Amino acid sequence: MYSAKTLERFKNPSFAGGLRGANATGRAEDEISKDLIKIYMVIDEDGVIDNAKFKAFGGVATIVACDIACQMLVGKSLEEALSITEEEIISEFNDIPLDRKYCATLVEEAIKNAVEDYYKRLEKLEKKMGFQD
Repeated sequence: MYSAKTLERFKNPSFAGGLRGANATGRAEDEISKDLIKIYMVIDEDGVIDNAKFKAFGGVATIVACDIACQMLVGKSLEEALSITEEEIISEFNDIPLDRKYCATLVEEAIKNAVEDYYKRLEKLEKKMGFQD
């Protein structure tokens, strides 16, 4: 079902784990499968993603889709991160089964939620510092 390359990425994902200093966190969950994804990002003052990690509860497709997405995120601006689509993730994960493509949709949602979280944190900080109108 999965290629040796996919199974190796599943067994040894490069971007799995929490991320100390993360200033953006996004979560997504599939109600049917109960797959759960959390994406953590460290975004620098210029709005560039310095690092990204994930924690996930799910199968091979979920773990591999998260790992691919985190690899895609590093070095991207927030606008570029928001433009990452499930189709792009799937194109990098060419042996994803049809019934598991929802995993890429979950990852896309988690990315969007992380960027939204970053902007909410930034707004809260600016308000606290008195920078808002």
